[in-house]
Amino acid sequence: MFDRLPGLLRRGPSTTSRVALTFDDGPDALTPRYLDLLDDLGVPATFFVLGEFAAKRPEMIREYLRRGHQVAGHGYDHTRFTKLSRRQLLDQCSRTDQAIGGQLSGQPWVRPPHGSLDAASILSLRAAGYVVAMWSVDSCDYGDHDPAQLAERCSPSKVSAGDVLLFHEGQEWTLEALPRIVTALHAAGLELVTMHDLFAR
Repeated sequence: MFDRLPGLLRRGPSTTSRVALTFDDGPDALTPRYLDLLDDLGVPATFFVLGEFAAKRPEMIREYLRRGHQVAGHGYDHTRFTKLSRRQLLDQCSRTDQAIGGQLSGQPWVRPPHGSLDAASILSLRAAGYVVAMWSVDSCDYGDHDPAQLAERCSPSKVSAGDVLLFHEGQEWTLEALPRIVTALHAAGLELVTMHDLFAR
């Protein structure tokens, strides 16, 4: 219903062969393994991090950036934005931005926890200058722990140019599925980029 609002991004242009890898809910104890794996695969990603975790692991925020990834906010404590007043919502976003040391993408980006949005939260975020980042392909790795199923859900038959793929940090099964997913998408001629680069003009 909100897909066509300016500043709300769900799917990028299909005129290039690019797709975006995104990960929610970090940083955590498995973050170094995610970063090492992405290095091995030679692909960048966008990490939507929780402010409370970023505050506890500032070295991981620096490491995301050092390795060429985009870092953006995912709320401070994963409370649904639709449950918050305007002041609480903007406080969550501001505290998260402080924890990650600001964003390098010009306008600040945010992904709402659980993808929960309503008209009031969208208007508040847009008025505050945020780019609201959603997704178009959900790996469902939060509920499905089978790497083969995750790979199938994100296979070239299900993914096309412009898609934004949603994954989560902190999960062994996601780590196991990623090499198959990236290799298959590359073989299909798709380039994996950050979400910022996918939507760059």
